[in-house]
Amino acid sequence: MDADCVHHIEILARDGESVTREFVTKYGFILFAKRSCSFANQWVLKSRNVIFMVTQSKLFHHAQQIESKIQDLIDNDDFYLVSTELKYKGTHKTESGSFKNCDEIDTVNNVALKVKNVRSCLQRLNARGATILKEETTIVDDLGEVDIAIVKSCVGNVIHTLLNCDRYKGAFLPHFNIIPQNHACEKADSDIVNLTHFDHVTFACEVGTSSAVLRWYEECLGLKRFLMNSDEDTDDGFVINTTDIGLRLKAMEYWHCAETGITAAHQSDSVNTIKFVIAEALPDQGPNQVATFLTEHGGPGIQHIGLHTPDIVTTVSTLMRRGVDFAEPPYTYYTEIGKLEDIEQIGQCVAILETNGILVDMEVDREQDVKESGRSNVQESTRGEQSGEQSGKDGHNSKRYLMQKFTKPLFDKNTFFLEVIHRSGATGFGSGNITALWRSVQAYMSSQQKPSVTMSS
Repeated sequence: MDADCVHHIEILARDGESVTREFVTKYGFILFAKRSCSFANQWVLKSRNVIFMVTQSKLFHHAQQIESKIQDLIDNDDFYLVSTELKYKGTHKTESGSFKNCDEIDTVNNVALKVKNVRSCLQRLNARGATILKEETTIVDDLGEVDIAIVKSCVGNVIHTLLNCDRYKGAFLPHFNIIPQNHACEKADSDIVNLTHFDHVTFACEVGTSSAVLRWYEECLGLKRFLMNSDEDTDDGFVINTTDIGLRLKAMEYWHCAETGITAAHQSDSVNTIKFVIAEALPDQGPNQVATFLTEHGGPGIQHIGLHTPDIVTTVSTLMRRGVDFAEPPYTYYTEIGKLEDIEQIGQCVAILETNGILVDMEVDREQDVKESGRSNVQESTRGEQSGEQSGKDGHNSKRYLMQKFTKPLFDKNTFFLEVIHRSGATGFGSGNITALWRSVQAYMSSQQKPSVTMSS
């Protein structure tokens, strides 16, 4: 599943205009398409190969009217609104036994994937017992046609729209109005945010469910487990068990030999492989960010998305200047044993990284990781050449490393946030950064007086 295989990711928002405005003004996205119908308004935002679709429902929110509106959506042929339908079906009971109003939260729940053949994908999914929300159909307008279907993931309210856009000449999807861009009004180069593609999507899941989630994606969508770093156990995953963090992580990506049809239409489209990360709290842990997500989101779902940038220092500093709020790393991070040496080895300036709160991790034992995850060195080399992120591409070193930073939650609850990530040859996730990044988010959440505190970002 190459990065270009993610057609778009959908955000369900109570106030779509506000979310759209935040992405444009703070994150530097371009509003390039939109549509309105009887059930919803939708806005499409783009930064290079990163495309978010924001959906705001027009449904009446009174509880007694929900069921009839769901039926209207089921009878309606508008494939773009299944996320809204699922949102209403996905209401959760509170401790008092009453249903939590699904419209109390914003959520990110649809990772739309490009495929070569929608029908063959559905055959595989049906054979494995997956829940098909919408069977294959073809959507047509004056610019061509798109084959489309929708499947429900095993993770909470997450769904996957499957799309074959080979016969469509438009900029996005049929029936969306493309917004002309006035290039004369573009911001200065110093204000442009360079986010190039989706690097990974992280699911927050219930305790003890990571193996089942991994198995579903392997069997249904042809993804394959890969070890995130040299410290990971094949069975247990990468485990952080300290006084302040109890976390298990497992990761997967598209396996090039899988016969699912979920791949970029053309090899030249390849940028890198999108990764899916499963995060679950360890049993009998105290309050933590995964448990907080599950509580405030009303169940499992997409906790954060990593966006790749080729220049994280410029990108993060630009985002900060635009008003994006980040979760800062522990103040001791840059004085940890070996950290100064690592930063110097890759030719970065410690002061600049510290000023911007950017974390660095070297990738070690990569050959062993590749062997254990079932990938050959030849395939790794080929993928590196395609991505343009080979070791030593910066010219001043041959070290494999990555740099990262988390934003604070985007919505008014401690649920979804973004991660900015830069890779230089590294394909996994550094163990030191995982700990530091999650600790920074944990520290932010612990500082809040109330779990549902409103975020300015």
